[in-house]
Amino acid sequence: MICGTAYAQIKNVGITFEFENGEVIIENSQEYYAFDIMAYATEDGSFFGSGMIYLNYNTTSFGQNVSSEDNIIVEKGELIQGEFAGTPLYYFVNITDNTSSCVAITTGYVFPTLPGEANLLPSTPIQYLHIKLKIIDISGYSGLSFNEFHMQGQQYQSDDTTIYTPVIATDTDNTDLPVNQPEFKPTLFGILQSIPNPFGAFSPHTSLTIISPQTGKLSLNVFNIKGQLVNTIYNDDVQKNQDIQLSWNGKDSRGNDLSSGIYLYQLLVNNELFETKKVVIIR
Repeated sequence: MICGTAYAQIKNVGITFEFENGEVIIENSQEYYAFDIMAYATEDGSFFGSGMIYLNYNTTSFGQNVSSEDNIIVEKGELIQGEFAGTPLYYFVNITDNTSSCVAITTGYVFPTLPGEANLLPSTPIQYLHIKLKIIDISGYSGLSFNEFHMQGQQYQSDDTTIYTPVIATDTDNTDLPVNQPEFKPTLFGILQSIPNPFGAFSPHTSLTIISPQTGKLSLNVFNIKGQLVNTIYNDDVQKNQDIQLSWNGKDSRGNDLSSGIYLYQLLVNNELFETKKVVIIR
């Protein structure tokens, strides 16, 4: 949660939505495709109010009318967490089927007369919603996209009058569901997870799990978006299939806090690049 003050300066800014962290999970013997919807502003300083997502999905994988069929679980992300005077700042207005292949998710801000009590929307991606779609056919793909046209004029700042414009929602997620399903890929290697992501504001550390793909020297480096090496989190000899648990505090090699932004993990095995993944720091 990123809180403001009692007063808010309403600014003319845009908003972008993206998909992140998609994976197949199993809960209570049921398979789900879980993912985050991230949001960020064109510039810092705006206070997030009410919003509305139109989410398209592949009906072969998830079935039709996921809301009325109870095939969707929607949870609040970091952006819409928090309370004021014991009352949650945000709530779900409704989750409803717009069409048989599109679900509309509306969130509301409780205190539009107190816009400064809302959460700030940063200019780096922050988790807005965490969604789980029940998998009907594991052999398919996710087929996620936004209905950007219908989302225009539906994203409000905390006074619930000023809209974010433009609304950019062109991202897609076409993950082949069996790729991340353990029974189809019993041995996974590389960076399996970095939790939480983003981190920094209220979670000073992120925890990483790495499974070594082979015996030899394994290194995990962190680069900024300019391609500059900022830290080496791990550099040691490993065995194949070795489970490596790491924690990173978002600092550079000199112990200084890195600024908010997007950084890249690069995993090297025997000095050869094996994998690159994104991590976001929010201060």
